[in-house]
Amino acid sequence: MSINLPIKDSEILEKIKSLYRKKNNIRDLLLFELGINTGLGLNDMLNLRVKDVKNKEYIVLDRIKTFPLNKNIRNLIAELIADKKVSDYLFSSKGNKPINRSTVFNSFRDICAELALQDIYSVASWRKTFAYHYYQKYKDLSYLQWVFNQSTVEQTLKFIDVRENMNLRYREGVCI
Repeated sequence: MSINLPIKDSEILEKIKSLYRKKNNIRDLLLFELGINTGLGLNDMLNLRVKDVKNKEYIVLDRIKTFPLNKNIRNLIAELIADKKVSDYLFSSKGNKPINRSTVFNSFRDICAELALQDIYSVASWRKTFAYHYYQKYKDLSYLQWVFNQSTVEQTLKFIDVRENMNLRYREGVCI
């Protein structure tokens, strides 16, 4: 059983992407890229249809939350949807049904096993990876709390595996 840590090391992220590319597994590479770059949950990703992403710069959920799509993700989307109809699921199985969650979990587990990363990461690590790297770049916990529907800063820090005492952050006061 994996412990679902965020993938903090950029080299490991690149190794995972590289292995997906080597296997020519565009579908699962796109799922991975979406997960670590947007923080979307697996169910949300699996329920996306081609019309939700085709020629778009953002994914919009519940008409409230928008998730930007970087150029790399847009290129992967274009490659994956080349022969699909706009009503098709983005990540479809036979019969145009969304692929099964266990298919994604098994595929990622196999990638991790090949890289000797088993029991450290799972698909649940993807959102945490996004959140960890977002926090490292912007130090914006309020956005992460909102995106992940978390009620406290402590909960969010624990989710991204960051041990930080918020009481020690701003001790010099505000200069006005």
